[in-house]
Amino acid sequence: MARKKTLFNGDTDGWKKRPAAGAGDDLDITPMIDVTFLLLIFFMVTSTMQATQDSDVPVARHGVGVDTRGSTIVLVHNDGNGLNGQSVVEMKEAGGTTEVSLEELTARVRERVQSGVMDVIIKADRGVPHGFVQEVTRAVTEVDGVKFYIGIEEKKNN
Repeated sequence: MARKKTLFNGDTDGWKKRPAAGAGDDLDITPMIDVTFLLLIFFMVTSTMQATQDSDVPVARHGVGVDTRGSTIVLVHNDGNGLNGQSVVEMKEAGGTTEVSLEELTARVRERVQSGVMDVIIKADRGVPHGFVQEVTRAVTEVDGVKFYIGIEEKKNN
């Protein structure tokens, strides 16, 4: 009796083998990558680069002022021949203001904290680089127990 040929029979004469699952499922994503890069280039070329505008910070309505009589006041301003090329740090004391380095600032703030003056107000001019103001802030906050505040000037209404 003739045997019927089946796919599952070990005899594969004249029969095509069933492809293994997952074989031949390669997906060519090259066109998708090309389209993505074309869109990216299109948006880069057609977009306009605008500098960020200065943000107008709203006036504080709920802040509480700090008593300047019982605080250490640190002034940071631009002077053609000071620290960091242009920026100068001064401490306002009873006898006037004296220019100090960052190390001297830390030592003097430490002396003031030991005598009971915990508040430090840092006032900086508009032209002082932000990075230098951060250095001054780090020098002040090296002292344990100090509370520092940033002095601001309210906008004058014309």
